[in-house]
Amino acid sequence: MPHDMSIQQAADALGITVQAVHKRVKSGSLDGIKSNGAWRIDAASVSRAKAEPPRRGRPWPGETYLLMNGPYETMEFTYHAQTESFRPGAVIDAARAPLGTVSRNGRGKATGLKHWWEHRSIPGSRAGMDEKLRLLGLEDPSQIPFRNLGLSLSDQYWVCPVGQSLNWGEINYFQNDFGAPAGEWDEWLAEVGLSSPDNTSEGVLPKRWLCKGEKRILLKGHIPWTDQQVFNEVAASALHRRLLRQDDFVPYEVVRTDQLGVVSACPCFLTSREEYVPMSLVLEAERRRQGETVYDTVVRACKNLGISQKEIEEGLAKMIVCDGILANTDRHLRNFGLIRNIDDLSWRLAPLFDSGNSLWYDKDEGAVARGDYGFSSRPFSDIPNRQLSYAAVAEWLDLDALEGFAEEACEVLSEGDLARWRLDYLRDGICERIAAVRTILG
Repeated sequence: MPHDMSIQQAADALGITVQAVHKRVKSGSLDGIKSNGAWRIDAASVSRAKAEPPRRGRPWPGETYLLMNGPYETMEFTYHAQTESFRPGAVIDAARAPLGTVSRNGRGKATGLKHWWEHRSIPGSRAGMDEKLRLLGLEDPSQIPFRNLGLSLSDQYWVCPVGQSLNWGEINYFQNDFGAPAGEWDEWLAEVGLSSPDNTSEGVLPKRWLCKGEKRILLKGHIPWTDQQVFNEVAASALHRRLLRQDDFVPYEVVRTDQLGVVSACPCFLTSREEYVPMSLVLEAERRRQGETVYDTVVRACKNLGISQKEIEEGLAKMIVCDGILANTDRHLRNFGLIRNIDDLSWRLAPLFDSGNSLWYDKDEGAVARGDYGFSSRPFSDIPNRQLSYAAVAEWLDLDALEGFAEEACEVLSEGDLARWRLDYLRDGICERIAAVRTILG
């Protein structure tokens, strides 16, 4: 079959971007081959694409929506499916709109909307996404949330097509059931594309929400070659129980399933009147001053939202210390943040969650044999002991509560396939990290 069009020619013929052509080739809706470092597109597949109407279930190009925050209207926007672009319209309630989607002069921001929406979508790098997109007849994961009105269990945002009358109380996932009941799962992406909060679960690791009575439970898997991340979450919960208040952290447990294998499970930490706002969005809205550290910007941004400096610094210190002991490498700016009440717009710190990428889970046999405990910390310094020095408030820290934690953590980790053979290495590493905390903060 001849491939007689360049990427740019195909984009011009279809009225879409070059990036969109690449995505269509990847999804199989356009026929393309790479020759001598350049892509060539089959003209016949371009002609077929031009003749085909939008596929069933996909938003029609240019459909206009109301972006809702629970029962509140925040702004209008138009979504163009072919170009995967957003065009903001009238801003109705800027205070309740997602951070970063409204400019300082009160206008909607197209780039902010697109950025925010893409982070509420499943990343294309998650295993099985290419095949799922083919089955759904879609070209990009950011199109999937339109299948369920963009509803989520991480916040109260959703989209209502203009002209339709929908009641948030009757459709949100906090108060209404969804998907398969607990214990009846077959695969990670089974509910994607249906009425399910799985459509808006970000992150590379496989995830799935389920209803368990009135509880909403998040299941999370692991990378293919090690299950230690699952058991790390439980070990982290054991540490958190020793050092923190109950409302300071999200508790995890291990669940073994026939269909999905071993997974971690945790409850949703929001009520039906709250939204989680990652620190990345808080900082984008605040802007970092010249010469200011990331830590100082976080403290200043939170104070400007009405959170006391003591509460901020104590909460950050708890995160820094626990992550320092666990050798957490993944506390990026979306993995901690704030919770906002959608009614009175008050703010508070979110509990600690997502500690799976820790305890040297990615070290190979050679690193274990060498006793290599090196890791890069986040978000305030990539040097672990330097980051510990940012823990400005230590009155809450009971160092005696750390006695026996290394043994408790190893007991948890011994249940996993990978960690079982290197428990001595892990125990010594945890003891080394506890010693660092005692030296710097004791």
